[in-house]
Amino acid sequence: MALTKKDVKRRYAGAIFGNMWSFVTPLLQIIVYWFVFGFVFNSGPVEGAPYALWFICGIVPWLFISEAISSSSNSFTEYSYLVKKVIFNVNILPLVKIFSSMFVHVCFMILVFVVALIMGYFPTVYTIQLIYYMFCSIMLLFAIGLIFSSIMVFFRDMNQLIGIFLMVGMWMTPIAWQASILKGYAWIENLNPFFYIIEGYRDSLLSRAWFFEHGEVTLYFWVFTGVLFVIGITIYNKLKPHFADVL
Repeated sequence: MALTKKDVKRRYAGAIFGNMWSFVTPLLQIIVYWFVFGFVFNSGPVEGAPYALWFICGIVPWLFISEAISSSSNSFTEYSYLVKKVIFNVNILPLVKIFSSMFVHVCFMILVFVVALIMGYFPTVYTIQLIYYMFCSIMLLFAIGLIFSSIMVFFRDMNQLIGIFLMVGMWMTPIAWQASILKGYAWIENLNPFFYIIEGYRDSLLSRAWFFEHGEVTLYFWVFTGVLFVIGITIYNKLKPHFADVL
């Protein structure tokens, strides 16, 4: 947590507006996407909820996922002085970046609650499971962060590949569009672990459904995350002895 606090402070150190940029850039993204899909394409209510609220409930967790993956992937190279010279459990560095991104995410979730209240959607007992879905996000992102950050030390082009991965992930995940338009192929989205998290946010705030009502998808998510963890730990343990030499 001490490293997380320092990371949040140093992220925009030297910038005139400081950490305000952590909020301005995602907020502009939300506004642009909402304008394009809500007004240009004239998207109507989704599952009984106003499109604007439905969209915000999906884009806010995605922005957290995107930022956390990007920053955690650079954690070993950014904190190379810890990796090279200090006896330190460097495998927690991706987690530091994830918690740093979580700080901004929590602030945006407050915005989501404000928008929901304005539109007449009040917190219910289902809202408490947002804690569960945030935990799901952290575990999945930690597994991904271990894989990407370990490879990044040796393959710096990984940064560009991650950018492509996130761009494709944004449009392949039903954030601005409904999975139902896939009709008979909507089940494919259940294979997307990010879809599980984003739909979980919407279930907690709009649809009002418990996570255990989607038993098979929940089981798949945790098996998938567990497999990623095994892969991440294996790659990390294999490459860690060479980190100091390369960095």
